[in-house]
Amino acid sequence: MSINFGVLNKGPGPEQAVQPRDIFNALPNKPRGMDYLRGPQDQVLQEWWNRRLARDLVIKMNTGGGKTVVGLLIAQSSLAEGTGPAAYLVPDHYLADQVTAEARRLGIAVTNDARDMDYARGRAILVDVFQRLFNGRSVFGVDGSAGRAAAVPAPGAIVIDDAHACLGKAEQAFRLIVPRDSPAYDKLLVLFQDAIEQQSPTSYLDLADERPRAVQMVPYWAWIDGQRSVLETLHPLSSEAPYIFAWPLLADILPDCRAVFTADSLEIAAPCVNSDVLPGFRQAGRRIYLTATLADDGVLVTDFGADADEVEHPIVPANAGDIGDRLILVPQQTHPAASEDKIREIILGLAGTRNVAVIVPSDARAAYWREDATMVLNKDNLAAGVEAMRADPASGLYVLVNRYDGVDLPGDACHVLVIDGLPEALGGIERAEAAYLSGTRVLTARQVQRLEQGMGRATRSNEDYCVVFLLGARLAERLHGRAARAAFSPATRAQIELSEDVEDLIGGTDIGTLRQAAQQCLDRDPNWLAASRGRLATLRYGDAIVTTFARATRAAFGHAAAKDYRAAVAELQEAVNGTSDLAVSAYLRQQLAAYQNHFDPAGAQQTQKSANAANRNLLRPLEGVRYEKLSAPAYAQGAAAAAHLQRACGSGNELLIKLNALIGDLDWGPRTRAFEQAWADLARVIGFASQQPEHETGRGPDGLWAVAGGTFYVIEAKSSAKNDHPVYKSSARQLSNAMDWFTAEYTTVATAMPVLIHPRAQFERQAAVPHGCRVVTTQKLTRLRDAFRKLATELAADDAFRDPVRVGKLLTSHHLTADAFLNAYTQRAIPAQ
Repeated sequence: MSINFGVLNKGPGPEQAVQPRDIFNALPNKPRGMDYLRGPQDQVLQEWWNRRLARDLVIKMNTGGGKTVVGLLIAQSSLAEGTGPAAYLVPDHYLADQVTAEARRLGIAVTNDARDMDYARGRAILVDVFQRLFNGRSVFGVDGSAGRAAAVPAPGAIVIDDAHACLGKAEQAFRLIVPRDSPAYDKLLVLFQDAIEQQSPTSYLDLADERPRAVQMVPYWAWIDGQRSVLETLHPLSSEAPYIFAWPLLADILPDCRAVFTADSLEIAAPCVNSDVLPGFRQAGRRIYLTATLADDGVLVTDFGADADEVEHPIVPANAGDIGDRLILVPQQTHPAASEDKIREIILGLAGTRNVAVIVPSDARAAYWREDATMVLNKDNLAAGVEAMRADPASGLYVLVNRYDGVDLPGDACHVLVIDGLPEALGGIERAEAAYLSGTRVLTARQVQRLEQGMGRATRSNEDYCVVFLLGARLAERLHGRAARAAFSPATRAQIELSEDVEDLIGGTDIGTLRQAAQQCLDRDPNWLAASRGRLATLRYGDAIVTTFARATRAAFGHAAAKDYRAAVAELQEAVNGTSDLAVSAYLRQQLAAYQNHFDPAGAQQTQKSANAANRNLLRPLEGVRYEKLSAPAYAQGAAAAAHLQRACGSGNELLIKLNALIGDLDWGPRTRAFEQAWADLARVIGFASQQPEHETGRGPDGLWAVAGGTFYVIEAKSSAKNDHPVYKSSARQLSNAMDWFTAEYTTVATAMPVLIHPRAQFERQAAVPHGCRVVTTQKLTRLRDAFRKLATELAADDAFRDPVRVGKLLTSHHLTADAFLNAYTQRAIPAQ
């Protein structure tokens, strides 16, 4: 006869226990090796229990710290406490399957169906993708005139895992995209043609010609005035896929949205994610955000409307160093003179015996690696490529295009990771905002967050290890700044600082030492392991900072969504008054003006005028921007160059990093805006004065250099032109128009030289060559880049850039003086025969 021990079980089971630790201890079928909660898990669960009545709580744990178990226990605890149904949301189905499998391993009841009665009755946790809640057809309901009633109960507790990735999903959900091939795109482009041309005639032509990098935001005053036509154009689409998923989320706040045209689409989105329109999210009494790499905590406030005071005090483990071992190498810092081909050789050598993952920002950059890649992974073959890496740890080099999150490459799947270049803003709204916020801590924090997400792809537990190569002159330059360093998480920041100590050991040596340093880390050199673990052992998390920018942006948007525009203006004015960063202050003033325009259009134009005066990247007011004439430096070219370099650089090494980044942008390709900025910066580095009139005022040439003695170069840059194409009539006409602009703005005493940057000097038959035109061709630009690279090395040596006399001599030796530049780096235009 068997004995029924079940009658002796009078303690609470996991369903009756309430505290997370008690729930875990009561689970009867925990897998082997999970008898106890790990230290970091226990610490954050206890802190969460103490603060659980707060509506918004952030839990930060490094990758591999056991966030999934923490999130499941929090959801189960909330169910046991009677808060209502509980949902555990993740960015994609792959992660949803992982969470479901983990829950079943632990013995925690879950369901993947929101209509399952076990979810509604609080008997099982709903595990689903984040988009199930954040979309205009959500089963949890959508408020507003175009909304729908809830089909299932709203969760009382929501756990959002990989919150940083879910933020991106939320922004996409609240964005209406009208593709180029839609008749609505053409109709709206015509509607706003005058407003776009008022901003920049070139921008409209670029959009009409479908130039790849074309982007232009519709001025808010034109967008508001055109609302009836916008509504008549878009409303017929609102019942069609895919518009049905975004339209209900934006329909009631359409006048407050930003509209950005690109060559591919029209993007429409509000300044913040209007999460309050989703009752399934708004009504949750507990919202828990799990994250490993969220550096810019303010985005939880702007996008999710989270309580800023709670966000500033995240729940964290006692130690911040429970992260995989990483050696982070920046070749442009250790060996700034090394070519990118030499660096690639080292990486390809490592790929001969192990998997290497290379994350690139674009298809254009992927082409650099394609010939040597086992696979180039995009959204269509990503799953297959990741599976191949996991199946064979020595299958070669894999290129991931713009995939900084959502990819797990644990263990032997990848021990060498390359991030090649700064993450690029690909969407129209992101590209416009990147221009508006250029050089600010806000933009730096966003870029760092993407970088850190990418750097974490190959270290998925604290037992994992990886060598990370960060490539690209512009990326190296960005890492050199204090703002970027401060934006990294404590553990990554400590690893970067340790890696800089490694750089001190190998700097100035043969580039082969890069390979040696990487190899010793991969071979688990005991001295490296001791140094790495020692640097992380005492690391602690600190409180987060939610900026005035984030607080004010969300608060003002809340007022605007309620149509209280005066309150929105007051909120932003207070933030403007308390912001010391001039570019951020100007950006806030533009948003303030957009709200002000609803009740005081004339005042909004004055506000916009002051915003544009502080940041020429912003929208130009209706009355335009007054052009201010350019003058050459008042002193000798060498002295002017030395003075500029000393203001910009604190050391020879910093100079080398900055100038190498500039050289990297002076290249043919679609990044025309970066090229034009680099060309303007080049002038100042070599002691000339420069402007970008077309960019700054909407009229005039792409570039204007004041050289010396009343001589100017009037410059049109066609850096995206094809190498086998002649100079077309449109390009020649633009340069002629630029010369006419110069004649109208400057006295007859000034001398202007028309300069065209184009791969070829040959003009087509229909193109008239402007008198005296010089052309920077492919050959001439290559020569200029080579000379400038040598100049940078010589200026950095022994801090030569601090001596105006030496600087002057170096400029002369490289033909970079006013007398020699045109002869050395341009050639005569060639008319058609």
